[in-house]
Amino acid sequence: MNWKKVGLLSVAIALGSVGGFGSIHTNTVAAATSKESTSVYKLFQQYVQKPASLAHARNYLINHIDEVDTSTATMMTLQLENAQNAHLRVYSEKVYPDNVQKAINSVYIKSKSLKYTDLLNAIKDSKISSVLIEGSNKGYQIMTSEGMYYPTMNYESFKIFKPYISKDIAAYIDIMATETNQPSVSDGAVAISWSELTNRVLTMEDFVTKYPSSNRTSAIKQQLQDATAFLLYGASNTDDKLVIEPEVRQAYEAAVKNATGDSRIVTILEKLLKLLDSTHNKFTPEVEKFLKETVNSK
Repeated sequence: MNWKKVGLLSVAIALGSVGGFGSIHTNTVAAATSKESTSVYKLFQQYVQKPASLAHARNYLINHIDEVDTSTATMMTLQLENAQNAHLRVYSEKVYPDNVQKAINSVYIKSKSLKYTDLLNAIKDSKISSVLIEGSNKGYQIMTSEGMYYPTMNYESFKIFKPYISKDIAAYIDIMATETNQPSVSDGAVAISWSELTNRVLTMEDFVTKYPSSNRTSAIKQQLQDATAFLLYGASNTDDKLVIEPEVRQAYEAAVKNATGDSRIVTILEKLLKLLDSTHNKFTPEVEKFLKETVNSK
């Protein structure tokens, strides 16, 4: 932690982790209005509703999203995301066997790359290669944590849809891509700079403020709650200290200084900084009480 206090808060779920989005609901965005949109949408449904044709659904959307109106494109994009999340656990079971893990590890320890191109160029076992090709075609990427290799959503690949979908979902994709490309937490510790973590929290807050009725606002709210806890407490394996780390304080100060509008997060950081001034940057019962009330408040 950036604070040393046993038993205060143990944040165990990394942002964007597998399983965090499997139950995200899909509200009806809007019905297709044009004949062209309706035709494309109906054919897409035949693919996206069947796990066996998930890769085909993704490829079809990539090639035909420009043929539908914005509301239909948005709805199809969300449906694809839901389908990929729903199938992720099933696909993951193909990556977990020892032979697949060892093959991926043999490449990673040499190249430090988990890109499909690098993995497939080095792995000669056709069965393992077919598993990786399946993951790529279905829109997943391979990540690693605590010595384990696992698939997760590849939101970077969703960016191809941004010109055709609503602004809120385009912004949602950017948030998710940032997190899945470089998770905030890895191996139980904050894995990015504190200034970057602060910026991510503020971006999530901005999304919730700007798009209160978005289909993905509830998902980002949960992300924001977890990220705020990380920002204020650190993560389970971060070095314990009785005083706040200079880098953390500097990130807080920069956020307050650069604030341009109303922000609950900035207000929290501003109050915390004033409190730390009075405690000489030490973690005191008063600071603990403030953080508990802040993290537990909605």
